[in-house]
Amino acid sequence: MSEQTKKKIFDNLDVLGAIIMIVALFLGAFYKDDGGAFAATFTYPGYKLIFNSEYMLGTLMIALPLIVLITNYVDGLKKYDKLIKLVLPAITFIFVFVLKGQVGDEVGADTGAKLSMALGGWIYILGNVIGLAAGAAGFFGVNLEKKANELMNKKK
Repeated sequence: MSEQTKKKIFDNLDVLGAIIMIVALFLGAFYKDDGGAFAATFTYPGYKLIFNSEYMLGTLMIALPLIVLITNYVDGLKKYDKLIKLVLPAITFIFVFVLKGQVGDEVGADTGAKLSMALGGWIYILGNVIGLAAGAAGFFGVNLEKKANELMNKKK
């Protein structure tokens, strides 16, 4: 991989994390349960979280990564760019688990089933961690490319 490509990836890691988060909401099941007292299992896709009026946090789980994406292009947000890219992924990370509790209460009320993360949920968290790491590095002035090169050279 060329140095120019590496630099571009590390410079846009927060954008990559936000894109992964948005795509994960549309990748199959977001939450799942074991069925509890029944043999059937239950899956809850991410798009139902977004477009469901019962879960306001679900709407924010797509809105906040979108704000991270547009921060570079809106003049009014550029002033708060580093803060937005640190705080919004942290908030969405919390929302994933709060929303899991809300959906779990609704699903498990009759069956006693326990809700867990499905593939979409895990991919969302992966994108969230990538975005959070990039946001923290930008906020605290850490050069991720330099740190990655140091780690790679230390291994050799």
